[in-house]
Amino acid sequence: MQLRHLRTFSAVAETLNFTRAGERIHLAQSSVTEQIQALESDLGVALFDRSRRRLALTPAGERLAFYAAEMLRLAGEARSAVVEAAGTVSGKLVVGGLETLCATRLPRLLATFHRLHPAVELTLETADSGSLHSGVKSGDLDVGFFFGDARDGSNFRSEAVARDELMVMLPPNHRLVGHGEIEPADLASEAFLVTRPGCIYRRLFDEAFADSPSGRPKLVGEFASIGSIRGLVHAGLGCALAPRTALEGGPDGLAAVPWVGRQRSAPVTMLWRGGRPAAATAAFLAVARKDFGA
Repeated sequence: MQLRHLRTFSAVAETLNFTRAGERIHLAQSSVTEQIQALESDLGVALFDRSRRRLALTPAGERLAFYAAEMLRLAGEARSAVVEAAGTVSGKLVVGGLETLCATRLPRLLATFHRLHPAVELTLETADSGSLHSGVKSGDLDVGFFFGDARDGSNFRSEAVARDELMVMLPPNHRLVGHGEIEPADLASEAFLVTRPGCIYRRLFDEAFADSPSGRPKLVGEFASIGSIRGLVHAGLGCALAPRTALEGGPDGLAAVPWVGRQRSAPVTMLWRGGRPAAATAAFLAVARKDFGA
């Protein structure tokens, strides 16, 4: 069995789609098909049931999926150990982050890492928090950054590397502009803008007003991104709650006042796959801890 065939098999086993698997590992569908056929010929068994409308793993395929994941993990560890012994860090590193972090905090981090490890080829991708988790679990992303609590799982690790102060965005000339701080009671009668359910910024809003005796502000509507909300707040449509980082690059005149609710800040969390990380990933994690802690 060849590692490249196992890598292709794992992608198909996870997506149950030859086309999507090819997109994930950057191979044409015909190449994916050829490699799966070669692996099945090598093992002498069918790994996928192609008789149904939806591709499915056979019992032999389900058994191989477990071993393939372990073999690929060990191969990655072996490569990392050899590279470390040689004293160099090289390869590819794919970093993902929320749009806000990709536009503000991550560029400096990647520039710092590149100066220290110029042989590593870097990619930065923007995604929502759900896609960051699935991308790290699948191996499409090596490291992800988002706002939220750190929680370890069976196949991933996470760590809070910083905290970002929560701010209330206000339209210019709003009655609360100039206040030293804002608490839930100050916003009881205010129009508020939020992102859609499932978004981390919406979760921050829901948690901020979960125990407020004065109740939640009146929601004007749900919007696709924190960037669009910044513009709408500036235009006078209402107020919004967001980490301070999300205000960077906003329109001139946009006001913001510190929030003093139950949770005054949001953790910036770093996420990566479990097990021994590859040399480039391990080096990046170390640089990130130092850079965010600076």
